[in-house]
Amino acid sequence: MNEHNSKQRYLGEFYTPLNFANKAMHYIYDVIDKKELKSGKYRIWDMACGKGNLEYYLDKECYKYLYMSTIDNDDIDYCRNNFDCSYLFQYDYLNDDIEDNSFNYKKLPQKLQNDLNNKNIKWLILINPPYATSQVAGANSKSKKSVSISKIRNIMHKEKLGDASRELYTQFLFRIHKEFENNDNVYLALFSKTNYIKYNNNEKFRDKVCSYKFKKGFIFSSSNFDNTSKTTPFPVSFIIWKIDKKENIKTQDIILDVLDDDSNFLYKKNYSVVDSSRLLNKWINRVRTSKTFVPLSSAIKVKIDGKDIRDKVCDGFIGSLMSCGSDLQKQNLTAIFSAPQASAGSLSITEENFEKAMIIHAVRRCTKVDWLNGSDQFSIPKKELEKTFILDCVVWTLFSTSNQSSAMDNIIYKDNCYRIINHFYPFDYKEVCFNCSSFEYNNEKRFAFIYIKENKKYISNEAFELINASKELYKYFYSNIDKINTDKFKITLWDSGFWQIRKSLKDAKLASDILKNIKKKREALKKNILKEIDNFIS
Repeated sequence: MNEHNSKQRYLGEFYTPLNFANKAMHYIYDVIDKKELKSGKYRIWDMACGKGNLEYYLDKECYKYLYMSTIDNDDIDYCRNNFDCSYLFQYDYLNDDIEDNSFNYKKLPQKLQNDLNNKNIKWLILINPPYATSQVAGANSKSKKSVSISKIRNIMHKEKLGDASRELYTQFLFRIHKEFENNDNVYLALFSKTNYIKYNNNEKFRDKVCSYKFKKGFIFSSSNFDNTSKTTPFPVSFIIWKIDKKENIKTQDIILDVLDDDSNFLYKKNYSVVDSSRLLNKWINRVRTSKTFVPLSSAIKVKIDGKDIRDKVCDGFIGSLMSCGSDLQKQNLTAIFSAPQASAGSLSITEENFEKAMIIHAVRRCTKVDWLNGSDQFSIPKKELEKTFILDCVVWTLFSTSNQSSAMDNIIYKDNCYRIINHFYPFDYKEVCFNCSSFEYNNEKRFAFIYIKENKKYISNEAFELINASKELYKYFYSNIDKINTDKFKITLWDSGFWQIRKSLKDAKLASDILKNIKKKREALKKNILKEIDNFIS
């Protein structure tokens, strides 16, 4: 990859595919009459023009009313050969002319300043800003922590706009908001990611910045951009907004046309904002925690290093649900544990909220995620749930690969010794363990077993088949305990977690046929759950 392409990937500078730039112009002309744009009543400004792809299909009669700016002088030189009569200038929109958190125009061309001050001029802001997000990449990757540092970001921090300040394109939107907030004649025609519309973490940004009225738009896959991942694409939207102080994005019906890779219409999709009170994680009661208990980073690994370790549980604690984020693409950040999951985004499971915890886990894990729905939100179910569906979710969760339950003894944490009980143990120990003297057992029954027994009449055929297939695994586990590396998987108690049983048998290269059958039965049960998934997505 050459140096220029590397910079594109790092900064998120992806030049607009020409077929979608062409489609965008058609949408613009549906909102603003082409004669109006050519009449001189409008000025057009692209603050991140790049190579000018976005303006390629703009009527040439509009060039004399077109301002094109970008941070890169090479891009400006390139555009001079293609956009005669337009006003081109190098400008860092996120840093230039900003002093003491306010605008003090010194570098902005006087001609543009005059037009900005002319209340009779209407504006079309036409822009495809960079998509990069400030973050720390993986251990073997280049850090992008500083990529979004700018003067605009500093102002956003002071206004407490949260995660939105980490995105370059939202920084552009913030300055546009500040620059045009007193102008009632502005259209914003924007190519961007959809986070500012959908993500729960951007709620403050929507409230303070997104005074927009929806006019028209479409959505397509990021795989159409050069130098973007073809395996993990994300949705890119083109939306025409009317900037209006009396409106806000969160009250708009945002219906976008979904386009294929050839920019042909497929169908319409609702992209309206989901109110934070309707998110699925708000559906479950978060019980106040007060007691210290062993925090886990995985099924059997105690978390002792790091900042902000969550090591508190509530009265009646039987487990922990990790459920981070509310958008579909966060579905992998979902699991259940027998002790508090150490990071933020988890909650205590009790007998009272057990069903909802199991439903949330199953719904998040079973949902099929693609480039288009990745920013959709898991939301509170729109209709009442049938008891059979609830049991399907419980059973699927108990035998899922994201069930990280475990049972461990003599665990030292902060100079205290703890025992972790596996309340998600699903069977009567006597029914699965024969002639095994490896564990002490005092006729205890765990909550999951009692729950399944009491709700047996609601269990579907598919759930029964998964239970029976899994029971064979438990029987095999105890019958072959002498062939298993119990120390490696910290197996010392009779109520071993499904994770411990599954992983220890795979480690010993045992029970592969049984595990394959469990997977088959789990997939069959998953189909039941998928029938109701739309009830949980907005």
